[in-house]
Amino acid sequence: MSPSENNSDAKSAKPVIAIVGPTASGKTALSLKLAEKLPVEIVACDSRTIYRRMDIGTAKPSAEEQAAVRHHLLDVADVDQTYTVANYKEDAGQAIEDIHIRGKIPIVCGGTGFYARALLEGLSIPEVPPNQVLRDELNEFADQNGNEQLLARLAQLDPVSANRLNANDRYRVIRALEVSIALGKPFSQAATLRPAPYPTVWIGLGVQNRQYIKDLIETRLDEQIAAGLLDEVKALLDDYGPTRALLNAVPYKEVISYLDGKCSLEQARLDAQKHNYQLARRQIMWFRANENTKWFMVDEENRESIFSQVQELIDRKINDRD
Repeated sequence: MSPSENNSDAKSAKPVIAIVGPTASGKTALSLKLAEKLPVEIVACDSRTIYRRMDIGTAKPSAEEQAAVRHHLLDVADVDQTYTVANYKEDAGQAIEDIHIRGKIPIVCGGTGFYARALLEGLSIPEVPPNQVLRDELNEFADQNGNEQLLARLAQLDPVSANRLNANDRYRVIRALEVSIALGKPFSQAATLRPAPYPTVWIGLGVQNRQYIKDLIETRLDEQIAAGLLDEVKALLDDYGPTRALLNAVPYKEVISYLDGKCSLEQARLDAQKHNYQLARRQIMWFRANENTKWFMVDEENRESIFSQVQELIDRKINDRD
């Protein structure tokens, strides 16, 4: 049983801070600002920053930022390794336990809603081992018939998961089929909710005007390109080839299309902007479903005001528990 699933009375008195929201909304900056005032350590909640050497394109905290406050769940896997939500729940749960033991407060910070839900909302993920024979069969089917037909097969078994997944995310479509077939019931029904393992202060950074987040995404992408994004992708391709982690991540997959000669650099840039905005919209919808989240609109309030309000909220919540 993972640390996050232990039924401990002591745990109920040890809070966790969660900072969530769409990409480019300023979650990392807020967590670092809080670390200047509070005894915290940061647990990354991002399905891309777990990978080593995916630094620029994931907006991973810099070496200086990581030196300023201890970070966890960064750089835990190579880009050719499979790292599941179950892996994340186990590793992040252990990190939270260790942070609590040291008398500090964990800040779970990131935009991967599935990770956050599994770790902090009690979502229990079924442990179904990989079935390589089935995976090979499904990959062959998709090669011959296309990803849309593979998604259609999933829709027959699990329409909820099929509606949630993108046809081009072949790995997750195959995983949903694999679990559905192994358990004899839809993947979407296999996960169960247990009592939340930690008292969590949920803080969301959002926007009222979505053009604002589009502008932030565009600015950050230009900064990433200027910082050496293309060289980062080239080096990863040279050492690992086009792995699933790279092909499923914005802006890596778009840069790979450019490097393969399938589009111009400008087209890759525009595609990355569009796909990042689509990701931001999905993140907003995912986190909006959590009624416990206190939202702060980054396009309506300045950052200092948000920081002051968040710090006051955290102080009040933690002191109330004491």
